[in-house]
This record gives sequence, structure tokens and C-alpha cells, in this order.
Amino acid sequence: MTEVQSPKQRQNDDEIDLVELILELWKGKMLILAFVIACFCLGFAYVKVVAKTQFTVSTGYTVNLFSGEVFSLCRQDQRCLDGRVAHQYANELAGNWSIDDRSSTLTQHIGAAPQNLNTYSSDLEKANDRLTQSFLQSAKEELAIVTSLSSDLRNTETVAESVLHAKRMIYQIETGKMKALTLTTPVVQKKSPKVALILVISVLLGGMLGVFAVLMKKFVAELKSRS
Repeated sequence: MTEVQSPKQRQNDDEIDLVELILELWKGKMLILAFVIACFCLGFAYVKVVAKTQFTVSTGYTVNLFSGEVFSLCRQDQRCLDGRVAHQYANELAGNWSIDDRSSTLTQHIGAAPQNLNTYSSDLEKANDRLTQSFLQSAKEELAIVTSLSSDLRNTETVAESVLHAKRMIYQIETGKMKALTLTTPVVQKKSPKVALILVISVLLGGMLGVFAVLMKKFVAELKSRS
């Protein structure tokens, strides 16, 4: 008959096994440390030699003006209005800029060393000026088209609303009171590599490999003793 162990006996055996495991890991601490140091050095070498440093340039924006086309498409949907103007603005910029509509942020990823912040500010403002002037030209063209319509069409609510919007935009731009967007000062941040994270992962990986090596060493030794 098979002897059945009581719960207390099984608990004592588990405690003994755990103590033996801890003692075995303590005996192999130098091997574990060697793996940790090796993986740390590999992670450090990856950060310094292999990984490419990348930066991001970001700026916040607030939309002030909407072209007649955007206004007619979106009407009173503020998110739609802001999003379409932001995409028009991104098309005016040189480089690959991405737009985050939720945070109203424009971001560009840079593989090389970033330029001076004044350079980015100047480029962003020039693009803002070009977009503003394109809105101004569109508003003037829209007014010219409206004046060529018959009086019946000019008196409709939709046309009257478009005329009012165009005149307001022309006034705001020509008097210098407003541009298409208001931009915040650009911010440059290092995106990658994330040195601290990589080194922490390297140390953890080295520790796990070291523990595995110690347990495998014990397992092989037990197999040899049985044979």
C-alpha cells in the first residue's frame, strides 16, 4: 500500500525543498553574478554602439481660423474643424509631421541630431504664414464668386453665412489680429534608446539566465550521481 502523507508532512517537505533551492542558488551566486554582468555589458554595448539615437520635435497648436471649404464641410463640429486645418498645416510643413488631434500636438521624428529650436520655430511660423495667406486668398475668391451670383442666391442663408465668414476672416488677417494657428514653443525630446529601461531589462535577463544555469548545473550533477 502507498503511504499517504499528511498535509503537515507535505508542508514540511515543501519548506525543505525551498530552503534547499535557496541554498543552491546562494552557492551559485558567482555564476548568477557573472551572467548579470555579461548581460549588463551587452545591454550597455547595444545602447552605445548599435542603437540609433532618435529625437522628437513637438509643438502644440490652437486653431484660430477656418477656410470656407473647411467651414462648409464641418460646420459647427469643432473637432472636425481643428483636424482639417491641422492637416492642411502639416502639408505646408517640410518633413514628416504627425498630428495628434486629442492633444492638439504636431510631432516630427528625427534620426539625426536636432537643430536649434529657433530653426524649428522659424519653419513652423513660416508655414503658419503660408497657410494664413492661403485662407486669405480663398476668402477673397469666395467673395468674388458670391458677388457674381444673382441677388436671389446672395440672399439665401447659406450664402450669407459664407460671406460673413469670409469678410470676418479677411478683416482678422489683414489687420494682423490673427493667424490660422497659434503655436507653442517647440520642444525637443530624446525618444530612443531608453538607456535606463534597456539596462534594467539586461540585468533582469542576466539574473534569470544565471538562475537557470545554476539549476541546470544541479540537475546535471544529480543525473551523474545516479548513473
